[in-house]
Amino acid sequence: MASKSYSMVQNSPTGTTGTGLDQTVERIGRDPGLAGANLGTDITGGMTAANGLNQLILEAKQATGVASNGIFTVSDVTAINAWIRANRLAEFTALHGDDDGTTETGFHLVQNDGATQQYRNQNLVDTVFDGIYHIGFLIQNGTFLNEDGNANATVAQVADWLTQFYTDRATTNTGLDRITELIIADQGLAQNIPWQEIAGGADAANGLNDLLKTAITTYNLAADGSISESDIAQINNWIRSDATRYNAFVVLHGDDDGTTETGFHLVQNDGAQTTYFAKNLVNTVADGIYHIGFQIQNGRFLNEDGAANATVKDVADWVTYFYVDQSTTGTGLDKIVDTIKIDTGLAKWTNAGDINAGAAAADGLNHLLVDGITATGIAADGWITSDDIRTLNQWVRTNHYDEFILLHGDDEGDEETGYHLVQNDGATTQYFGKNLVNTVADGIYHIGFTIQDNRLLNEDGDANARLNDVSSWLNYFYLQKTIIYGDNSSDTITGTNLAENLMGYGGNDILNGGGGDDLIDGDWGSDTLSGGVGNDFLYGGADNDQLDGGEDSDTYYVSGNLAGGWSSFQGYDIYTDTGTSGVDKIVALGTGDVDLGILSFSANSGIETNNIQIHGYWGNDNITGNAANNVIIGGGGEDKLNGGNGSDTHRRQRCG
Repeated sequence: MASKSYSMVQNSPTGTTGTGLDQTVERIGRDPGLAGANLGTDITGGMTAANGLNQLILEAKQATGVASNGIFTVSDVTAINAWIRANRLAEFTALHGDDDGTTETGFHLVQNDGATQQYRNQNLVDTVFDGIYHIGFLIQNGTFLNEDGNANATVAQVADWLTQFYTDRATTNTGLDRITELIIADQGLAQNIPWQEIAGGADAANGLNDLLKTAITTYNLAADGSISESDIAQINNWIRSDATRYNAFVVLHGDDDGTTETGFHLVQNDGAQTTYFAKNLVNTVADGIYHIGFQIQNGRFLNEDGAANATVKDVADWVTYFYVDQSTTGTGLDKIVDTIKIDTGLAKWTNAGDINAGAAAADGLNHLLVDGITATGIAADGWITSDDIRTLNQWVRTNHYDEFILLHGDDEGDEETGYHLVQNDGATTQYFGKNLVNTVADGIYHIGFTIQDNRLLNEDGDANARLNDVSSWLNYFYLQKTIIYGDNSSDTITGTNLAENLMGYGGNDILNGGGGDDLIDGDWGSDTLSGGVGNDFLYGGADNDQLDGGEDSDTYYVSGNLAGGWSSFQGYDIYTDTGTSGVDKIVALGTGDVDLGILSFSANSGIETNNIQIHGYWGNDNITGNAANNVIIGGGGEDKLNGGNGSDTHRRQRCG
């Protein structure tokens, strides 16, 4: 038995201490690894616990009077620990939580659950924040013990981390804050220069970021979704045209003449190691951006000594990358674009301009998806099914195929275009155990290509994503539903009272929807599906399945295989309705000629009359009834109708 549940964060909590400790709550909320591997409720639960622990630390700090200057020492942390243990131990223990057995509580809802952000070569959530949040446990030999009595962070480490996070040095509330955070998190700087210099350089970067933000908002330069070279020139002129602004810029940029370093030069060329866009983030990228107020000559900024520095084009690309929010649909699909812009694997070696263009293509594809879903109404019933993907695919191919091809792009030869500017270019973020950029988003963004054997093909005609995978991913991102995946073993999966998408994958699975209007897909294997309470959608998938809608009005989808112009249906499924309310439907959808047969309906199946009505609609259909009294309607096309035994009614109906 192995299953995993996923949902998006909604109504994200914020930190309430009014100190830099609130950063921990915010950083948990935007960790891409956590977002792709957990239930949103678990993430918000972990964020709430972190905020509660921060409140305890602040209360203890105020009660003991330590660290009045924001610098925490070993003795300060020891005093805070003693106060918590004497006054708030039970509350601390509950907020810290545990992960014994199968249940996680408190901060353990997010600790060791897939977080990927790094801080000085350590996991930010699993090691740094977790170390801080051991502050109420027993201290032994200068080290905090964990809930199991094992050694965790040292008291000295916790003192350093509290010092580094207690004051928030990234305060523009824009993506430029990431530069400041990356300066503080750089392991090379931590190894080479003291904290006071790192803090000073980070403060200077924050001041320069604020200057950039003011210029961009003053002229509304990001309204078109990018910062252009002409925008950079306008910012440069805005700084240089006012003596007060220019002098402030020069002080913040600083210098390193002689033996003294000032401003941003406190960290520039001081051992930083972080790589972005195949360049040193601090020494080249941030430094290039922070030449924004110096003279421009021949398309390059000059530095304080008059030597050539970054090109205006590079600075425009870098500022666009960090500052501009390129996700514009206002739906959960924006999460894909947002993640493209923060994926550190992608950023490490990929040109910023390519990332920006790839993110723009993804946003364009998202708009195409939103328009198609709206135009076709496929989500009106609360779900996007694999059959709905066929409808959406046809809409794209009929109405926007050329636009789709341009946005999807290609990577033939040495040139990448469209979404291919970021696909297979080093992204590392995982969603649902798959690479988000290279597999999940890429699969969704094949929506306009040919469908064959229940898969979307790629631009080269090779098989790409399966339709039921794409439908589940759109249910997650667009409809923001909970998805529960099994694996290729025989799983038993039980839903909750919420609306959930259950997918068994391989193996002979038992899938129980529970309450809520669920979408249940057995996929491969002889599966047993039970909708429970709610208006459920049930797909048996391949092989011989047993489907029971349960209470309320349920829809059973007969799993098909489209090949050679025929819509044939896989295996013989058993349909049962143990519920006492609602009207159920059995739906067999196909675009070609239909070959559909029914062995029997049992008297206790919940279909009280034991009579069947089958409607062929368009196409050349072979329809075979059973021994009951059937009504068989051929519809359009050349149909063969066989009622079997019983008193049957055959109707030839004109469709359209």
